[in-house]
Amino acid sequence: MTPWTIEQLRTLVEVVNTGSFTRAGEALNLSQPAVSMQIRSLERNLGVTLLERRPRRVLLTDAGRIVFGYAGKLSHLEAECRAELADLGALRGGTLRLGAGATPSIFTLAAVFAEFYRRWPDVELKVQIGRTSELVAGVLKDDLDMAIVSSGIQMDSLDQRPIYQESCVAIVGATHALAASETVSVRELARYPLVMLPAESGLRRFLENELARREIVITASMELASLEAIKEVVRSGVLVSIVPETAVGGETVSGGIKALGLSGVDLRRQTVAVRRSDKYVSEAMRAFYGLLEERWPDSRSALEQGRGRV
Repeated sequence: MTPWTIEQLRTLVEVVNTGSFTRAGEALNLSQPAVSMQIRSLERNLGVTLLERRPRRVLLTDAGRIVFGYAGKLSHLEAECRAELADLGALRGGTLRLGAGATPSIFTLAAVFAEFYRRWPDVELKVQIGRTSELVAGVLKDDLDMAIVSSGIQMDSLDQRPIYQESCVAIVGATHALAASETVSVRELARYPLVMLPAESGLRRFLENELARREIVITASMELASLEAIKEVVRSGVLVSIVPETAVGGETVSGGIKALGLSGVDLRRQTVAVRRSDKYVSEAMRAFYGLLEERWPDSRSALEQGRGRV
């Protein structure tokens, strides 16, 4: 007897991920009894108990954890096989699961997303917005094909492709005392109340780390979850901030905000595309890499490093 089938392993993965036979059935378009039968058949064929059934939850046994780990790997291999077969259709179908930080998604990547759809409308582009740590975890778990993040991650298991660099600038309200200046030092700026992204955000960590190397400490008087909200507060003329230059592109003093260069310090950060080093690069991924090269030509030489793997 066959020890397992792909359907049984897929059912096990769904039960564990959803924590419920009923929710797994809904995700797989199966009845709850059919899900239970798949799991019982898998346990019988393997000769082990995989799950502990408890009220309102299921838990993996020691044997279950082993099988679940391999089931996930086999599911990923199946997905990659389907992706390669889909590529035969010359981008007439398939899905690209992309992760991106909020800042690049809003201020720099929206046009790239739109262009991808314009050229390949039959490819479903799923974009997950999140923090760098969340997106990297998604790439490592193969929940995402690739991610665009605004900081480098030192992991041998990840392939990183530099895309562009951007500088940070100070922003003040048009009526603020500093608005008459074109530049400001970070030490002077820090004397005013600052509104910043939360401490766990990638931008905030970048700023604090870079300034700490110069023995400069900044303290947030207010924390807001988005750059758009920060800009609105800065318009009031009471608080100031430090943001990526792209976040204020096109802003004018008449719009209530003045961007100032930061003197004495170059706060420039790198945006990179990351994927698992062992990830099959689908035609959809190749197409998206190509759009990045078109949008930021200076990145082409960096993107072409290791072209054989892409």
